[in-house]
Amino acid sequence: MASSLAIRNLTATPLAIKSIERFADPDTQQSKKSAFFFASKTTTTLAPSAPELGERAQTFQHQHIDVILLPYDSYTCNSPDTSDDQPTATQLTSSTLRITVEIHGGECYRIDINPTYTQKHSRTLTPLTPSPSAIYTALFHPTRPVPHLTLHANQAHDLSNWMSRLPSELPLSALSIPGTHNSHTCYPALPSVRCQLASVQTQLENGIRFLDIRVQPTYATDPSKKDLQLVHGAFPISLMGKKYLEPVLKICYRFLDNHPSETILISLKREGTGNSTDEHLSQVLQRHYIEPNSDKWHVDSELPYLRDIRGKLVLVRRYLIHQSLKVFSGDEEKGYGLDATEWPDNSKHAIHGPFCVQDFYGVMEPSMIHEKLQHSNDHLVKAAECVSPVPGINTDRSNPVPPGPLYLNYLSASNFWRSGCWPDKIAKVVNRGIEECASLARCYPI
Repeated sequence: MASSLAIRNLTATPLAIKSIERFADPDTQQSKKSAFFFASKTTTTLAPSAPELGERAQTFQHQHIDVILLPYDSYTCNSPDTSDDQPTATQLTSSTLRITVEIHGGECYRIDINPTYTQKHSRTLTPLTPSPSAIYTALFHPTRPVPHLTLHANQAHDLSNWMSRLPSELPLSALSIPGTHNSHTCYPALPSVRCQLASVQTQLENGIRFLDIRVQPTYATDPSKKDLQLVHGAFPISLMGKKYLEPVLKICYRFLDNHPSETILISLKREGTGNSTDEHLSQVLQRHYIEPNSDKWHVDSELPYLRDIRGKLVLVRRYLIHQSLKVFSGDEEKGYGLDATEWPDNSKHAIHGPFCVQDFYGVMEPSMIHEKLQHSNDHLVKAAECVSPVPGINTDRSNPVPPGPLYLNYLSASNFWRSGCWPDKIAKVVNRGIEECASLARCYPI
């Protein structure tokens, strides 16, 4: 029988599957690279003959259904049973499915897809209603045994100010915040060093709100010198010369000036081969970067609410601080920034201070990449199970329950000594696996 296909609604509103039609692929030599009808650039130049057209016309089937899919619901369509007056199973094994969906208000859209194809692909649905109110995209996942088609609404939201639509009463830990690992490593560099293709500016414009930055003081003992070189482990991040922190921060300041509804979490950590210390780094950062721009930084040690951090950088501190920067209330140290200095190394799941972290990065062999993916998926499920206390909603407005930990889920890992474990090789597997986990109901929706 023909391949089954699971259809999942990843829009924010219900939709209805109105009909499913099946017919033989009119271009039998179409590349199986793309699941979508006519999406491939490689097609035959010869039109089917009249007998071939007649034979394919006989394979046409129409199935009227009216299946309502709530957000995150899915429906699996199977081939109807064959009989003598219906197309044979052999004829339908490579058939195209034409799926018609209806959204609220009666607008209809259509997509043609062949579920037997083997590579992920996306395509915009064809509107069947004049002047449609939205654009819908289908993403085909060639998973086995059942391939999936996920439906997404493109509401033309501006990703550069997505936080503007969120209530200010939300605690930081209630947000799902996209971030990047070694956010500054977008320059030409060794494959084991480069982790990003997009610049920090482009990342911010496309919705990234967690930046992971690693620095090394150029002058190891003199806090009057402000130069902080961008690094990844023991290596500089560019083959074209040294890069520094200050331009990255200027990009962030300018972005926040233009988008005051947003906040950026910035994780700062000392790496590199110099003789500097964390305490020295803390003095340089405070003296030359944070204090002169204090209106742009949030350095409190407790998880904030969105209202307190709009237009600001939130310091995620992965370095020890100098004694002069410690703040005390009586004999108790209040802290400085969100303290991330004592995360358990290579942790699969660990709670420390304001964070709950998955940072299993020690992928020594390519065979361990799927272990990394499993830990990442598990952490995503744990985060999705949390219910955050929101003042005035599910906790007292005046005396709210303190926010729970902020879940950090690192998808990155690497092993410099094995090319099969360089960042791009690991990302190829983990990124796709996380996408399928979130899209294909393999973990809770977030």
